[in-house]
Amino acid sequence: MMTAAKSAGFLARHVPVLERLGRYRWRSWLTLDLIAGISVAALLIPESMGYAGVAGLPPEVGLYAAPLALLGYAIFGRSTVLVVATSSSTAAISLSVIADLNADGGADTAVTLSAALALFTGGVLLAVGLLRLGWVANFMSKTVIDGFIIGLSISIIIGQLDDLLGIEVSGDNSFEDLSDVLSQIGDWNQATVVVGAVNLALLFGMERFVRKIPAALTVVVLSVLYINIVEPSGVAIVGEIPQGLPDVGMPDFTSSQIASLITGGLAVALVGFSEGYGAASSFARKYGDRLDNDQEFIAFGVSNVGAGLTSGMVVGGSLSKTAANDAAKAKSQISSVVNALLVVLTLLFLAPFFESLPQATLAAIVIAALWHSADPRKLAPVRTVSRGEFWLAVVVLVAVLALDTLPAIVLGVIISLILLIYHTSFPNTAELRRDVATGSFESREFHADAEPVPGVVVYRFEAPLIYANAGSFGDAARDLVDAADQPVQRLVVDCEEMSRIDFTGTEALEGVVEDMRERGVDVRLARVHERVLARLRTSGVLEDLGEERVLRRVEDATVVDL
Repeated sequence: MMTAAKSAGFLARHVPVLERLGRYRWRSWLTLDLIAGISVAALLIPESMGYAGVAGLPPEVGLYAAPLALLGYAIFGRSTVLVVATSSSTAAISLSVIADLNADGGADTAVTLSAALALFTGGVLLAVGLLRLGWVANFMSKTVIDGFIIGLSISIIIGQLDDLLGIEVSGDNSFEDLSDVLSQIGDWNQATVVVGAVNLALLFGMERFVRKIPAALTVVVLSVLYINIVEPSGVAIVGEIPQGLPDVGMPDFTSSQIASLITGGLAVALVGFSEGYGAASSFARKYGDRLDNDQEFIAFGVSNVGAGLTSGMVVGGSLSKTAANDAAKAKSQISSVVNALLVVLTLLFLAPFFESLPQATLAAIVIAALWHSADPRKLAPVRTVSRGEFWLAVVVLVAVLALDTLPAIVLGVIISLILLIYHTSFPNTAELRRDVATGSFESREFHADAEPVPGVVVYRFEAPLIYANAGSFGDAARDLVDAADQPVQRLVVDCEEMSRIDFTGTEALEGVVEDMRERGVDVRLARVHERVLARLRTSGVLEDLGEERVLRRVEDATVVDL
């Protein structure tokens, strides 16, 4: 049985809300959290309805997902201000998964599958967190994720143009959709275009000049009033929204759909977690949050399970709503609790108000929310630092527009793994030479004035020496010796960045020692980590090399006579 101390430690580790409540400053923080919750709800409620449309679902499904998702993260998450609710990326992936499963195109089936996908996504996230596999999140390149998010944002914006312009669009990808929109320019519904254009102008204008007033809520109220008073013809509206809370329970799905739901859940988990964790990380330092990958996976998992059990849709961390929460000076996740309560009140009492909301208004809200995320100029810093990573991000961006969400995710994962394998297999190596001014050994590449030690080559391998790069380790060492300006008598291997070595690595090192010995070249090691030294002893490499040939400093390895 767990002792009281262990139980308390377990709860503190896995249920962070208990610790937060213990140090919550009720008198000074509660008012700020109430204001923040109300402010974020003004953005979250219309955005949730809009993102449900992105997923091809009725607007109420976005609202159904919010309460338990918000409460789930508030209880289990470690970020002070992260808001977990519907998001553009998870909605777009949901649309792709459900479209493949919903062959008959029925609305009720789509809603059921949406809830099932949220449940499976939550299961994947919980499994990763509980099994302490949170490190897998590090395998998706941030640059590739950035390219994917930009491409996805552009794709969603193009996908909203039909509602914004009052037309029907059919295409197999975003390029075809955009072409279809432009080809129908003479058929754009003028009344719908006016509503959409005015809404966009208000959203962007208020974001820039009137930030204290919730822009999304403002355009919703004004649009509903406009429809009820003017009654323009040809403007599509949301229509009937069920009033009341959703049914709670397991969604229906068949055994034949499980494989697709798991695959879709993996895709949603990967992108939704990466985006949400990035949003949480961007505010972590400001609030002193100590994020933990495993615990965040658990929190996101609970949120998605909650959304699935309430007939909702997949959810993730939202950067825009999190930024709004921060701007409103939230002090804790109590602001998310307030948010959840306001969504419940909306479902109970305000649902009929939204029935006259124009579809063009929801489209405008989605476009405005994604406008900054869709800016390709965000990749400019990547191009400055690494052209290779920049072009890989561009490839993923174009893949989202030209293919579909799921194939682009697969491509992004493959590219990320290829990058990882490449960098692991071919790490940086450097020839070190003596700096005349300081006497220290520096990389020849960055210190052109450094001078070689006559007859000595100093070689630094800048990575752990393991099976994936063992071949390149030996090749680089031999290439340096072969390329030396004068006959080499000694090869010094600087092991400062060789933090670990495996069996294949020890064989590669022994191979270099034997090869150099045949050439009459003495091999010495410098700055060897204790863990690596222990492995060299157990493998017999050190006995063959000689303990006296392992030195603490590169300088010693180049001047000591044996």
